[in-house]
Amino acid sequence: MIIESLRKAAASMEQMLRIRVKPEIIQFGEGMLKPLHEFDDLGRFKVNLMKVAFRGEINGAFYFVINSHEMDLINQVCLPDDIRHSRSSHHKLMRNDFMSEIENLIANMSIAALSEFLGVQVIGEVPIVRNMKGELVNAYLENENEQNHTAFFLKSTLNGAVVNIAPHFLWMIDENFVRITKLNTVA
Repeated sequence: MIIESLRKAAASMEQMLRIRVKPEIIQFGEGMLKPLHEFDDLGRFKVNLMKVAFRGEINGAFYFVINSHEMDLINQVCLPDDIRHSRSSHHKLMRNDFMSEIENLIANMSIAALSEFLGVQVIGEVPIVRNMKGELVNAYLENENEQNHTAFFLKSTLNGAVVNIAPHFLWMIDENFVRITKLNTVA
């Protein structure tokens, strides 16, 4: 289920960006998401963090974390020169919105895959996008663990095959996911 969900996420990203993307699982399991030292290493460099929460028979959220350099590379590959090089606030908004649409699509594909695999009703909420210093991401995610009552986590990256990007795709899901998954694997 995890692999299939990540494949769908990577396929969505490939389709939108027109580059090859390979999902890579770093770690998953029961319990809370532990800090990722990669974020601490970013220090004051900015990251774009999108959260797509979902509610229903299982509850949780997906997080897509990409640093500003990776966003610039994606924009360079995918957007026309006039939008990429413009300093207008309108074009800057378009560059950020383009990345947000990609992240939202990836999260929604994963929500649909979970819902279908487990046979549960799950509704995605409106995405929340934050720009923050990399060194603050782990503290934010620690708070999110508590808010989500995380009982299952996934750490993964979506790696560009030619374009040097590897944004993190993280899951935090409640105990209902663990219970329903166990019921589905026993049955």
